[in-house]
Amino acid sequence: MNTDKIGSLEAISLVIIVMISHIILSLPNEILTSTLSAAPLNVIYITSLVLIFYIIACKLFKPFHNKDILDVAEYVGGSIFRKIVSYIYIAHLIFISGILILSFADTIKTIYLQSMPTELICLVFILIAVLANQFGFKSVSRTNAIFMPFILITVLIIFLSLFTDFVPQRIFPILGYGGKETFLTGATNIFAFGEIILLFLIRPNLKDTKQAKKVGIISILLSGSFLFITVLALLLLFPFITGGEGALSIYMITRSIKFGKFFQRADALFILIWALTFFSYLSVAMSYTLKIAKKNTKNTKNSPSLYVIAILLFIVTLIPQNISQIRFAENIIYKYSSIIVVFGLSFVILLLGYLKKRKLRGIVEINQEVKDES
Repeated sequence: MNTDKIGSLEAISLVIIVMISHIILSLPNEILTSTLSAAPLNVIYITSLVLIFYIIACKLFKPFHNKDILDVAEYVGGSIFRKIVSYIYIAHLIFISGILILSFADTIKTIYLQSMPTELICLVFILIAVLANQFGFKSVSRTNAIFMPFILITVLIIFLSLFTDFVPQRIFPILGYGGKETFLTGATNIFAFGEIILLFLIRPNLKDTKQAKKVGIISILLSGSFLFITVLALLLLFPFITGGEGALSIYMITRSIKFGKFFQRADALFILIWALTFFSYLSVAMSYTLKIAKKNTKNTKNSPSLYVIAILLFIVTLIPQNISQIRFAENIIYKYSSIIVVFGLSFVILLLGYLKKRKLRGIVEINQEVKDES
């Protein structure tokens, strides 16, 4: 695969932007619905679990230096196994990207563009992402690195400006439904970090592969902190949250913010930032889907793979027929797909690759000892 080298800051920006995109939509609502007032504690818990998972993954990646998860899959089971894994990752990325863009488009339609078809909004975003990828991966990563701090700071200001409206009593009982729901069944909320799949694909793109562990840890900590702040704000502001509210609950927060007499519509700023976030997100998701496809076909050109990916993305946005189906795809299918693909399949591949390396190293050492003795 032809790789475009990027620095640690650009890599961190890529991972965070995809995390923020999901956080802005229905992710905080899903965590609040499943854990109630224990949601902030649950976020700290799952962030810790994901950090441990990633540190172990880095240990398993150690023998493979600048290789990505697909290279490890090929080492484990040959080119056929690598292709199977590639298709699984492509299907996962396309499905998740399509559903998130559809969810975003549906929310925008509900708020501002009632007369515009949701499909048209999705198509506009997909075409812009295609255009961005025509300039190459490096342009996507640099543009994203410029947008990310601005997006992060602006959204944080919006939430922190509501500090005086918080009702601290809503954080009790601290364990919500109970310890089981918070720490046992609540562990499945690690799906919130499903976007760390990029950390398994981004390694060959890093200028310094030794920074991969640092990039991952910083990305997870920043994403976890952002998720914690979002969940805490929703919990302390709203007396009741349901999973079906989706992004509208976060949008309603911004409706109540006023920055003086001359800027009283913070929600308009939020929508602008929201749009930039999803432009960046879709460009990154499409870029890595394209990288997997090109590696699988040995094709170094963007076309026609880029257009095939765009068509598949648009087809996914046409599948759900109503908001209930969108929420089901986003909160249920995405949840278990992330757990199985990102935290299950990827870990098994890394573990098998690591064990195979150790076994071969042991055989080499034994043969060397035999030669020395003879």
